[in-house]
Amino acid sequence: ILNDSKQKQLSQLTNVKMGNARYPMQYNTNHFTFVSDENGIGNRWAGFFATQRNGLDTLYYIGDELLRNPTNRDFDSTLRAWQKQEPDSVSYFQVFKDSTYSFPITNYQSTLLETRIAGNNGLVSEVRKEGDYKFLYKLKVDEQALTKRNISARPTEYVRKIISEKRATDGKAILYTKKEPAELGAKPKDFFQSEFANEKLDTSSLTIRNMGKPIIPNSSILSKSKLFDYRLKFSSDYVLAGFTNNILVNRYQPYGGGNGPIQLNNGNNLNFTFRVGVSDLMEDLKFVGGVRFGTNLSDKDVFVTFQNLRKRMDWGVTYYRSNISNYFNTSFNTMLYTNLYQFNVTYPLNEVKSLRATIGFRNDRGVLRSFDNNSGLPDPNALKFNDTTASFLVSRYEYVHDNTINPTQNIWFGLRYKVYFDVNMPMAATTSANGKPTFNLGFDGRYYHKIYRNFIWASRAAGDFSWGGQKLLYYLGGVDGWIGPQFNKNQPAPDQSYAFQSLTVNMRGYNQNIANGNNAVVINSEFRFPIFSTLINRPINNAFLRNFQLVQFFDLGTAWNGSYNGIKRPGEVVTSPNTPVIVRIDAGGLGPFAGGYGFGIRSTLLGYFMKLDTGWPMKGVFVGKPIWYFALGFDF
Repeated sequence: ILNDSKQKQLSQLTNVKMGNARYPMQYNTNHFTFVSDENGIGNRWAGFFATQRNGLDTLYYIGDELLRNPTNRDFDSTLRAWQKQEPDSVSYFQVFKDSTYSFPITNYQSTLLETRIAGNNGLVSEVRKEGDYKFLYKLKVDEQALTKRNISARPTEYVRKIISEKRATDGKAILYTKKEPAELGAKPKDFFQSEFANEKLDTSSLTIRNMGKPIIPNSSILSKSKLFDYRLKFSSDYVLAGFTNNILVNRYQPYGGGNGPIQLNNGNNLNFTFRVGVSDLMEDLKFVGGVRFGTNLSDKDVFVTFQNLRKRMDWGVTYYRSNISNYFNTSFNTMLYTNLYQFNVTYPLNEVKSLRATIGFRNDRGVLRSFDNNSGLPDPNALKFNDTTASFLVSRYEYVHDNTINPTQNIWFGLRYKVYFDVNMPMAATTSANGKPTFNLGFDGRYYHKIYRNFIWASRAAGDFSWGGQKLLYYLGGVDGWIGPQFNKNQPAPDQSYAFQSLTVNMRGYNQNIANGNNAVVINSEFRFPIFSTLINRPINNAFLRNFQLVQFFDLGTAWNGSYNGIKRPGEVVTSPNTPVIVRIDAGGLGPFAGGYGFGIRSTLLGYFMKLDTGWPMKGVFVGKPIWYFALGFDF
């Protein structure tokens, strides 16, 4: 019932036989719309009013009386009462009858739960549930569907079953028996007339003959269809091109002697990226390949991966190659070549827990080129030095728990964590290796607590502990994906041997290398407040405003050498070329942890999620000059 007039006039729009009709509203100038689940799935229906003549009313005015379509008896008695021979006046009114015609304009696979219309803008909103998620769509009025009216919302199997049961209850025929075919020989006419000539034939004999025969229903098209073996058919999933500075495949670099800054990609602030993904029709087999160039067009990464997702246990193979120019601290022009051949397998325990393993072969080769970077001239002395090579059998074993949902960019609800164990075994051809394996035990846990709508508190605790023949060196400070990082001159312990290096982030308020060591722990806390999407109760089209977030953060972290009980607060080393004196200043913080705090903003601009933070060391309330961080990427 559509009831939006000032006179509160009731007009019946539809009379569905099954299901419910909801959300009536004006669709455009000539049509109305509603949601009906008559076929078992909530679809949008539209309709319009039709008017036809329904007779003529005659009104007679006799004195003070008004008679509408009176009978002869009432008409004569009223004339006699007023002592008149004929009425004073007569008027006629044409009577019309209103009706509606409705038809479906959608045929969804999932139910339309809720809908609204935006006045005269010609826009409607729809909420549909697909699986465990609800999706909000903003659509324009479908004028083409209103004109053609050729959409058929066929009933589901459940509704068809209900209709069949209702027919059987009402006693209506469901299966019809075909008539017997005419006999081949024509029956001769009876020449004798009798009183039984016009009687109908006795069908009892036909019934008796058919009692022993089963009733065969009509065969459908599906019953005649054949099964064919599925043949692989591939199509492109995506083609991406743009700028990135994220970690592509591995998070470990060969040890660089304590020089920085550290960039775990190919040593560039930004990279030109091109990536293509291909999968089969059932999305069980996936091929992904990509190439990435640094801004100097000399540093580049190439990778190709294949993933098999057919069964419960997923597996895949990956090849990755990277080359970084001037990686080593020398006056010669250098190039680091990394080749990684990797096999991965994943076994899910349930919907949120899984076991993962990665095994591969890694080769790093350092080359000195016959060119002096300081003078800018060729220098053949570099040819005297042999290439340095390092080959490792690398492996990682992980236990992953992920029970989070991601309602919008950079916003999660729930808990996720992982515990991992790395084993790196050096090969015989490795330069400066003692043949002993390197071990690393780490964890990373993150909890996202919902405060109000998309306003959350995000917390994280992570740590890495390395031991063995050659350890892993972790540099504390900065943020992940930092564009233009700064580096402190805290030299690693000279009595230790390291195979690889990496970063421990986020540690805002300090530059990279506020501390380093084979052990590292970091604790992060962020309040993420999407202003517009939280406070405005309507869809926001602009991506920058929709994803705009204010962030307040606290970071605690430390890194140290030796055993796990050698933890201590980091300190910043200050040196000067005019004096040999080295000054070490303890970082501000709590207990054995360096601390930092500050504020930041997040949003999407030109298709990239950008982060801008400003942090102070925990030495007081906004004491000292803050450090600014500009980065790309999500989460911590």
